This record gives sequence, structure tokens and C-alpha cells, in this order.
Amino acid sequence: MESSWMMSRKLRVSLAVLVFAIVGAFSWSVHAESVALEFLKTRIASLQQVLTDQNLAGKQQFVQRRKLERVILEKLFDFEEMARRALGAHGRRYQDRMGEFTPLFVDLLEHAYMGELEENGDAKIQYGREIIVGDKIVEIDTKTRLRDGSEYSVDYKLLLSPTGWHAYDVIVGGVSLVENYRSQFDRVLRKKSFDELLQDMREKKATVLLSGGH
Repeated sequence: MESSWMMSRKLRVSLAVLVFAIVGAFSWSVHAESVALEFLKTRIASLQQVLTDQNLAGKQQFVQRRKLERVILEKLFDFEEMARRALGAHGRRYQDRMGEFTPLFVDLLEHAYMGELEENGDAKIQYGREIIVGDKIVEIDTKTRLRDGSEYSVDYKLLLSPTGWHAYDVIVGGVSLVENYRSQFDRVLRKKSFDELLQDMREKKATVLLSGGH
């Protein structure tokens, strides 16, 4: 199951970096920053503080560091919305099972991207256009530059909920994180039951825990 749930390393690196690090960002808009943009910058800046904290570096601080990172990510992302969209039509069919699926989906994301995130925490992000998609949805364009000079175009999609703005998708070079997982879950569920999918995800989580989270 792991190979079917993992993107190319180039995409994994860019997704990790684009979400979790910021140095010297700017906006092309002549207007004051919107609430959504301010939210995105603030959350990412908080995460960068953890990523660059030398007191949290190293294997001995692995558990504490991951806990702090996850707390911030849970404030940045609406993981329930992301999980529902990642299942597509299956999310509507198994709406009563989302309480089981969502935590496993978050664990899957953490295993796939957190290592790359920590390795590329000093990336630079330049903020570009903010596109109003609807009354409660905005898309914020950015460019992310890694330490090796490589650069990626990145779009964040944010949704306004009763608790405020939260990101629910990240698009790198035209590739959507949510749509990528949606196609993979759809292929799995064409062959297996939802219970079998959940069991596969539980086994994946157990394997990761036994390997020390790597």
C-alpha cells in the first residue's frame, strides 16, 4: 500500500516545504492583507519557529518536536475537510465512518511528508495573488524556493468555517494533494471494502510506529 500512497520525492519535498516554512514573504496586492492571508502567514511562521528551534533538533527530541508540529498543523489545516475531499464520492457514502478514517489519513500524511518538512525548514516563500473563489473559499498563490535554488509554484486553498480560515488543499505545479489521494483511494476502493482500506491504513501506522516513526 505504501507505494500507492506516496508521490514522487520531488513532489513530496515541495509539498512539505511549501506548507511548513517561510522566510521574508511578500504580497503582490496593493491592498491590506486579508484575514485569510494573515492566517496562513501566522500559522506557517509558528511552525517555522519549531522547525528552526535547535533545542528541538535531533533524535532525542523527535517525539516532542512532532507533537508541537502536529498541534500547529491541526490549526493550519482542516483535516476533516481534507479527508472528506480525498475520499470524493466515497466520503459521502461512508460519512458515518469519517471519524475512523480521518485520524488514519492524518497519520498517513505525517509519515509521507514530515521528514521532508524537517529537512527543508529553511525554504523561502513569496506570496502572490489571492483569488476569491467564492464567499468562503480563497486561493493563495506562492512560489517556494529551496536552499539548492530550485523553485516551485504553489497554491493554497483555504475554506472559511465557523471556526475561521483553514487550508484544505495544496497544489504544487498543478498537482493537487487532495486529488492525488482521491485517485489513489478510489483505485483501492474499487478492489477492496472500506473496512479493508481502514485495516491497511492501521497496519501502515503500526509499521511506522515499530520502525520508530521513520
